[in-house]
Amino acid sequence: MFQEDLFKQKSVLITGGGTGIGRALALEFARHGAQVGIIGRREEPLQGTCKLVDDAGFEGACTYKTLDIREEEDAREVVQSFWDKWGRIDILINNAGGNFVAPAHAMSTKGFRSVIEINLIGTFTMSRLVAELQLADGQGGRIINMSATNAHNGSPMMVHSGASKAGINSMTETLAVEWGAAGITVNAILPGPVRTEGSDERLWTDEETVNKLEARIPRGRFARPDDITGAALFLASPQASLITGAMLVIDGGDRLRVPPFV
Repeated sequence: MFQEDLFKQKSVLITGGGTGIGRALALEFARHGAQVGIIGRREEPLQGTCKLVDDAGFEGACTYKTLDIREEEDAREVVQSFWDKWGRIDILINNAGGNFVAPAHAMSTKGFRSVIEINLIGTFTMSRLVAELQLADGQGGRIINMSATNAHNGSPMMVHSGASKAGINSMTETLAVEWGAAGITVNAILPGPVRTEGSDERLWTDEETVNKLEARIPRGRFARPDDITGAALFLASPQASLITGAMLVIDGGDRLRVPPFV
């Protein structure tokens, strides 16, 4: 259990903060006293997240800006505006991502590129823009990247997603080395399958299939957004100051299944 004021006087910027894991992260960091900024392409869900924070009466506050993280100059302007508003950005969580299901032979290059641009290039762009300012002010910071376990094995029907997450993992380790001496830690969280409203609409549309998949997981279920938030709070906390370049897997043991235990 984290103390309620753990992130009081801290600021956190969350990409993809309007729904799912991003919304859960915004609520938890605000609950623990942080000034939270969320960004995403659609205004309505961002407004919804900030309203939930406001209605809850948390000590932390929520503000939002619309942004497509593929647009570098727009991203630079948004990052600078949050930096100016708060005095700095202490924590960046690269949560925004894109995905869809399609066999590789039927996937267009445009579709593949779109997911790579959102997941991998968008994560790099946001990390670099925030780190530029953190490096300049010399006070360090935390960067947490949302990856996935499909980076480590074959990712049928989601070749674009698996490739992008593998790239995020490699980038996380490289940036941890490059920026560590400046006090900036860079870590990744690797969820297995996660149940959110969005994933239920796009990926987990067949409840019978979901039940079969969950039955094979040692812990017996897919992850939920609240399974992810505790890991992010820890990696952003003072207790994790020496942890960098880490890949924290949250999959209920799913990756550990090998024949004949399948």
